Amino acid sequence: MMIFSQRYVRAIEDGRLTVGLPEAVRSKLWAVMARYNAEFYVQRDPNDRWTDRTSIIEEVAHDLQYEHGWSALPGTSADGTYEAVGEFLRKADGPYVLDALELMYRMAEAPQNEEFRQRLNQIMELHGCQWRLSDGEFFKLDADFVGERIAASAHEALAANQFAGAADEYAKARREQASGDIKDAIFQAGKSFESVLKVLTGLEHVNADKLTQEFLSQGYLEDLPESVRQGFVSQVLKALPFLRNKLGGHGQGAEVLEVPQVYGELAIQLAGAFHNFFVAKHLEKKPVEPEPPSQAPVPEHDELPF
Repeated sequence: MMIFSQRYVRAIEDGRLTVGLPEAVRSKLWAVMARYNAEFYVQRDPNDRWTDRTSIIEEVAHDLQYEHGWSALPGTSADGTYEAVGEFLRKADGPYVLDALELMYRMAEAPQNEEFRQRLNQIMELHGCQWRLSDGEFFKLDADFVGERIAASAHEALAANQFAGAADEYAKARREQASGDIKDAIFQAGKSFESVLKVLTGLEHVNADKLTQEFLSQGYLEDLPESVRQGFVSQVLKALPFLRNKLGGHGQGAEVLEVPQVYGELAIQLAGAFHNFFVAKHLEKKPVEPEPPSQAPVPEHDELPF
């Protein structure tokens, strides 16, 4: 997985994407990093048994330097890698701060990484920042906050329910939207829609028309009155395929030169709503069995923590 500044490198270099993080936010982000830091041992050389004692934050510093080709974290004067990361978060350009946070999330173990993510998002929301961390990547809020909530929950639902291909395409759609590539955003949103339906129906190499008809044929809409099922397919489920075919790269006449950003946002929000709907229908047919709680033996002489 590429880190934030690498995923959006063109948009950042062109000035189409900026990341504003106020000083108060940066201080809180560093406090959260420090709270969820953990020490461990790492074997740098597989041919040598020697291990180094390190921490997540120190490894974040090493990875930042490696990814960007830096000999040291730029703009820092603190002694020691740990302190340098704190100074870096307070001074660095916004994209590099998000790099550091993504790297830490990926290194932390569950459930700490999920607690870390939730706390980061709370800080961003409290201070009105436009970024949220979902599935290890920062995404920019859409103009419609409700739509972003839909998009974020949809991406997490796909990732949690093993729709890996669709989740990747949906993530690409959101990245393209943030980078200003609206046609590609619509195209990827449409692809993710079809990918989920392919999993649900078991069909491959067919278009959206056949996928939505098969969705109906396999009984996913039996909870609707029979008189409205076909209308639901033709009037509701065809909305996103229409946007993809007409604005996302297919069927465009010479007069379509540039697609306004708002249509990219519409496609992503529609895809998010459909994904949440499809995952819910999938779970109706194949509910996830809860894992039984582990029954770890209690040592005879240990006192129970009551």
